[in-house]
Amino acid sequence: MSGGGVGEVITSESPDFKPGDIVVSDYVGWQPFTTIPASSAKLVAATDAPVEASLSFLGMPGLTAYFALLKTGDPKEGETVLISAASGGVGQIAGQIARIKGLDPVAVAGTDAKLEWCKQLGYRECVNHRTSADLVADVAAACPNGVDLFIDNTAGPIHDAAMLNLNTFGRVVVVGTVALADRFDQPDIGLRHLRKTLIARARIEGFLLDDHESEFETAKADLLSWFKQGLFETREDVIEGIEAVPYAFVRMMNGENFGKQLVKL
Repeated sequence: MSGGGVGEVITSESPDFKPGDIVVSDYVGWQPFTTIPASSAKLVAATDAPVEASLSFLGMPGLTAYFALLKTGDPKEGETVLISAASGGVGQIAGQIARIKGLDPVAVAGTDAKLEWCKQLGYRECVNHRTSADLVADVAAACPNGVDLFIDNTAGPIHDAAMLNLNTFGRVVVVGTVALADRFDQPDIGLRHLRKTLIARARIEGFLLDDHESEFETAKADLLSWFKQGLFETREDVIEGIEAVPYAFVRMMNGENFGKQLVKL
């Protein structure tokens, strides 16, 4: 199985790396030892952040949160931003960036413990999608001025509730569809929002992180600066041992992880 990771170089045929270097790569795989192309590896610079930050707020989750919110989402100060999977690797960073930038972040997550964590991070209001009897009404109550921007990490019923609360000229950034994890190869059959999209003049845009590669270093500098200033914090869900990898993967797909799911070998 492919997978990103951070690890120590044991030996290298590339002059760019030497034994003892700490590198991060998208091609580490689910294994304790691996051989990767030197072109895929990047040195993990010495910072005040822990090494696992290269897989968290200084890696894919942090960069996804940064660009999905600030670039694709094109937010204006004071706007209400609804974020699903708000305590996850992307959501916990997106909510804090929204707070830093003067936006009004609202969280959707699946347990009260996760929502308490979101409030600690600065989310103004929270919605528990697993216990909600009327998700549309609960999103409306949490967002009394409507939803200006929806960072969609899940798809499914949460997407439907957000759409029915979307303001005129609202934006939806489709980052992930984990709610469809058991049926990725099938259509997402739910409400059809074409009329709502038309009337609201809404914009729905898919997001892929690679489109922003030329700006990664700028984003990392911003994220590291905010971290050093104590403006945001992150939580990782770390499980130990190679034998735990399948279990960690399944619990992540079921939304059982708390923060970015990592496995330490």
